[in-house]
Amino acid sequence: MNKTLKYGLLSIGAILVAFLALIALVAATFNPNDYKPLIIKLVQEKKQRTLKLEGDIKLTFFPRIGADLGKLALSDHGSDKEFASIDSARVSLAVLPLLKKQLVVDHIRIDGVRARLVRYPDGSTNIDDLLKKEEESAQFKFDIEGVSITRAGLSLDDQMAGRKLDISGMEFKSGRLANSQPGKVDLKFTLQGESPKIDAQVALASGLLFDTEAKAITLDALTTSLTGKLGADGVDIRLTSPKFELGPEHVAGKIDLTAKLMQAKGNLDLVLSVPELTGKGSIVQADTFTLDVNGKQGDNNVKSRIASPFGANLDTRQFSLDKLVLSFNLSGPAMPRPLNMNLDGAAQLDLVKQDAHLELAGKIDDSPFKARLGISHFDAPAYAFDIAIEQLDVDRYFPPGKPEDKVKQPEKPLDFSFLKNLNANGRLSIGALKVANIKSSNIKLNVKADGGNLNVAPISANLYQGTLNGAISLHGAGTPRVALNQNLTGVSVGPMLKDASNVNMLEGRGNVALDVNAQGATISAMKKALRGNASLNLHDGALKGINIAGAIRSAQAKFGSPRGESTQAANAADRTDFSELKASFRINNGVAHNEDLSAKSPLLRLAGNGDVNIGESSMNYLAKATVVASLEGQGGKELSALKGMTVPVRVTGPFAGLKYSLDFNAMVSEVVKHKVEQKVEQKKEEIKSRLGEELKGSLKGLFK
Repeated sequence: MNKTLKYGLLSIGAILVAFLALIALVAATFNPNDYKPLIIKLVQEKKQRTLKLEGDIKLTFFPRIGADLGKLALSDHGSDKEFASIDSARVSLAVLPLLKKQLVVDHIRIDGVRARLVRYPDGSTNIDDLLKKEEESAQFKFDIEGVSITRAGLSLDDQMAGRKLDISGMEFKSGRLANSQPGKVDLKFTLQGESPKIDAQVALASGLLFDTEAKAITLDALTTSLTGKLGADGVDIRLTSPKFELGPEHVAGKIDLTAKLMQAKGNLDLVLSVPELTGKGSIVQADTFTLDVNGKQGDNNVKSRIASPFGANLDTRQFSLDKLVLSFNLSGPAMPRPLNMNLDGAAQLDLVKQDAHLELAGKIDDSPFKARLGISHFDAPAYAFDIAIEQLDVDRYFPPGKPEDKVKQPEKPLDFSFLKNLNANGRLSIGALKVANIKSSNIKLNVKADGGNLNVAPISANLYQGTLNGAISLHGAGTPRVALNQNLTGVSVGPMLKDASNVNMLEGRGNVALDVNAQGATISAMKKALRGNASLNLHDGALKGINIAGAIRSAQAKFGSPRGESTQAANAADRTDFSELKASFRINNGVAHNEDLSAKSPLLRLAGNGDVNIGESSMNYLAKATVVASLEGQGGKELSALKGMTVPVRVTGPFAGLKYSLDFNAMVSEVVKHKVEQKVEQKKEEIKSRLGEELKGSLKGLFK
């Protein structure tokens, strides 16, 4: 054997024996648990956190240096409250690479991880101290064969936003992690929370390549998924990227995201695509960004697309869609015609300032539309808006209602829960509006929502040849409550009542005032709980359904004088004209009570009192018609003989089938009474006259 080789082998053997002897000596004499107090002290001094090492630290030296740390726990900064704990952690290192300042880790195995991340109301977190930059040490080259984390859990308590999320059952596994060496990672966990309410399984798998010198990472064949429940809805979200490069000097990749929302009213499919994302440093951009939405909501089909170039500054956390194009289509078998929107605009998002702005302009069907929308304070969103639309016919998107439908369908309870956390402030203007068959124009209103209340004030509009001014407020705490204050001036009430509720009982033009409120779980309950005041002052109109003068004439012609009681159903062709009508109402529990009806016509004067039951849509009212006997008006000449007579007219029944009863007997009694009174007065005068003559004759005889 060559002497050089022989001595070389002997030298290596001697070194190996010495090294093994050294390891044996260290293993026999070195106890790492002796240093536990020192480690605990260093952590306390450096981080002001308490480290607990409950188990014994066990070392291995060959063929790799390794340590089993056992059970440990770390407290919050400056507190004894537990921040994180581990049931067991094992790390093994290759020895020889350490001599070359290379860190080669065989495996890292961690089991039973529990950690708690808190964001306090002031925005600080319980890991701020751990995120502070430390003085950089000499760089080690590292090489990890694999990392395994099992039974891990993390709780996220966002006290600033009022949210809590829990991550449980986390399993993480990686292949080789080394500079410029391809590896892979797999991650899965369960995500649960109450605000937002979520219960989902999350998974991630990707190839991984990192460059420590360039501080860059490349993800290959990235796939992520989230499946489960979001609120009451099922959700299935998947994000993929064939290759994504991320570094301080270069960003490039393609992103595709698909989401399926499974709701009780139908499913929605969302597809987001960024074909080519590029960037340098913190600036990222894409020439094209598209989001397609397709699905069903009930029987209706929804189709929408958003497209725009995309830009972002990752340092300032600002994002923009500078040339936004939005299309939206809603159609369905029950819709007389589809709803189409085609809008252009721009959007900006600033995550640092926590605000977003959106400007849109275009058309809703054939009507020009403009909107400016804003959101600030994402943790407790505040919305701002300024919307203008030239004309809007809401009714043309809904089938005409049928009376029988209301009987078949159970009434749905009112839900004002959306007001609980709603903070909004804005303006809305509409050139011409038709909704629930009510037509109006020049609508302008201001909206403010806060503290569970929604106030719409002031409201102004032109409608039915007059104007409207007023306010509406909704209160969402507890049982829903509504308050309405409206003043209508110069309004033509006949067409308005006909359009609003298909009621054809009153005509005229004038003023109507409402100051009412109601509380109830349904519309019907609110109508029955309505309280407040109302008044009307009309001129040149008519009470529809009855011709009081005509009824009196008919009775007179038939019987020579009107007598008996005449009851008749309302007839749309009949009317009692008036030149003026005034009335005020006190409303309690859905019943509007009136005591001061006053109506005038050339022939009649009307007074009366009674109730209008709004909750039951019915009336029980007694009007008193007094004959004026003018030669003008509805048959005044024929009724001149009844001058001064009063006919009681009782109006009863539901609005859709009112009945009118004229009590002629009461009038005849009044006529008889009047004639008797006239006869008595006449006799009194005759007696006075006769007594006077007799007294005069007696006096003459006395002085003869």
